[in-house]
Amino acid sequence: MYALLVLNLIVPFVMVLVGVLLKMYPAADMGSHNGYNTPASRKSQEHWDFAQQAAPDIFIRVGKAAGMAAVILNLLFFVFQVPVMAGVAVGNGIGFLFLFAGFIKTDNAVNHKFSSE
Repeated sequence: MYALLVLNLIVPFVMVLVGVLLKMYPAADMGSHNGYNTPASRKSQEHWDFAQQAAPDIFIRVGKAAGMAAVILNLLFFVFQVPVMAGVAVGNGIGFLFLFAGFIKTDNAVNHKFSSE
C-alpha cells in the first residue's frame, strides 16, 4: 500500500520533464501559445525571449528540489506509518506548492530583469 506514495513524485517529475523539453525546444513565437506563457512573459518580445531562457533552468532546479523533498517526505511517512492516503494528499499538496513556486520564481525573474523599464 505504501507504493502509492510514489504518486508524490509525479509533480516533480513533470516539472523536470517540462524544463528539459522547454530547454530542448524553446518557443520563439509568442503567438504559438507554446513555451512559458504567462502575462509577464507576454509583455514584449524581450520579455518572452528572457522567460523562455530562464524558465527551463528554474523548473528543472525547483523540480529537483521538489523531488528530493518528496523522497524525504515519503521516507518520513513510511517510518512514522502515516496513513497512505493522507501521505499522498500532503505530498501532492507540497508538490503543487513547488509548482507554483516555479511559476512565481520565473515571473519574478522576468519582472526583475525588466524592472528598470
